[in-house]
Amino acid sequence: HLGVIALLFALSFVLPDYHHGLIARIMVLAVFAMGYNLLFGYVGLLSLGHAMFFAAGLYGAGLSVYHLGWSVPAAFLAGIACGALLALVIGVLALRTSGVAFMIVTMMFAQVFSLLMLYFAVWTGGDQGLVVQQAAR
Repeated sequence: HLGVIALLFALSFVLPDYHHGLIARIMVLAVFAMGYNLLFGYVGLLSLGHAMFFAAGLYGAGLSVYHLGWSVPAAFLAGIACGALLALVIGVLALRTSGVAFMIVTMMFAQVFSLLMLYFAVWTGGDQGLVVQQAAR
């Protein structure tokens, strides 16, 4: 596994921009899948709101670049902090349940998060999302 990761990382420096972006997306979604595998595969908790934490990290990074003009490393850390903070708050509440109740609670939090992103569409872009200019990426 480490060899595949090292190969993908090395290819990102050799391949053209389109393929570089494609490999970056693949690696990000692979991390998402590994997190879901840890939660459902090893712990046995089926979360219907797993993408909410992914979105919180992306919104934390994207909003800090878009609205605050932060650099990419600072925005990356802000995204990690946003995802971790949301996971801590929701984890304290959701991990008191198990089974079907856990699924319902995580789905409820995911819906609340989604509706908040729509309600604050002035800052988040709502359904359309954010378009970060190429120079800021």
